Amino acid sequence: MGSSIRTIEENARKGTEKGVDMEYRLKRRETIFAEKIFILMMVLFFGFTTLRFGRFGIGEIILLILCISQFLKSRISAITIQNHAFTIFWIVYLYIITFGFSVNNLLGIAPQPVVFDYTSYIVILFLCLTFETKFAMKSFTELYSLLRMVYWGGILVIGFLYFLYLMGIDNIFGHYLTYDGADIFSPFASDYHQFAYFITPLPFVALYMIKRENRFIVKLSAALSIVLLISMGLSTSSNTLVSSWVNATILIIALLLWKKLRQQDRSASIISFFICLAIIGLLFSFDNIMGIVKDFFEESSNGEHRILLWINSIKVWLYSPIVGLGPGSFSGNQLFQGTEAHNTFLQVLTQGGILGGIAYVSLISRLIKVAHVNIFILCAVLSLIMYGFGINDLRRTVLWFYFIMFYFLCMKEQRS
Repeated sequence: MGSSIRTIEENARKGTEKGVDMEYRLKRRETIFAEKIFILMMVLFFGFTTLRFGRFGIGEIILLILCISQFLKSRISAITIQNHAFTIFWIVYLYIITFGFSVNNLLGIAPQPVVFDYTSYIVILFLCLTFETKFAMKSFTELYSLLRMVYWGGILVIGFLYFLYLMGIDNIFGHYLTYDGADIFSPFASDYHQFAYFITPLPFVALYMIKRENRFIVKLSAALSIVLLISMGLSTSSNTLVSSWVNATILIIALLLWKKLRQQDRSASIISFFICLAIIGLLFSFDNIMGIVKDFFEESSNGEHRILLWINSIKVWLYSPIVGLGPGSFSGNQLFQGTEAHNTFLQVLTQGGILGGIAYVSLISRLIKVAHVNIFILCAVLSLIMYGFGINDLRRTVLWFYFIMFYFLCMKEQRS
């Protein structure tokens, strides 16, 4: 009789524990889903610059909440190179450009206001610290789930806005879907590059999902969404975006072809045949390619020729080659005109000199090294880097979020 009572009590206890465990898991799923929605909103509102309150908007507010949450949970511990490469870069870069700012002012080279750049860089520093700490504790499955949420959630939102744009609706409650009154799709963005950066890596993310997903409907939806993304990208009129897509597409074809040939152990003659075939294809597309190249080098979003901006950036850099001139924009049709270099690496050189350039190249090299395990994500990363060849992307918060997410996704995939 006593043993029967103990058995009943034990079964009741196990049932209670199972119920508590089930409740805990349900609450955890709800918390994780709410967090992903928050992150999606943050990424979208980073680009919706016309919806900001001054310099800050909903995206920055969500980032602040997530950052404070990390501190309150005591999750930000020791900073390591492996888990905090981006945070370390920004700490080092801020120190370097502060030295450059001091040199600029002491020598009276070209002092200018620096609050905007410093504020932007510090926001990005906290973004990197927050998400590197958060993503370091997540599994590959959790990161891939977040990537899907950002992708499909973003497609739904911007796809709806694009539909309104195609219907001839250029504003919602006074907030414009176009850029500066022109027929350029730039939803809630004062600079169409803000929106273009959001969609830049997404076609390659879609290709990654087509490869990874098992359900046909998901594969088909991802394939159709690529067409939508390309259409939206062309509607931004960004020749920098088109250039980055073309270069990344050529790269992905070359990598996949090379991988296929190596797997099948083809002879050198077969490889040579495909190389010749590719060259013939390029020759037939020569005029189109030259048109893209011409637009890229001869046009910037400010109307200047990029080549001229780059040459003047190099001349500016030579005024303080080691530590640069600090925060600010020093290029233009003439030196120190206050225009950005329209090239991220040259912008880094003018602000942080050789030391800043070494820090930036080291970070990008590490990112590429980690991302090379996944061809599609590697091309997504390279499309963003290539975009930076034609515009300054140091202050693009969405770019740094993408970099961190892709970095940890590939790192976790390699371990799984």
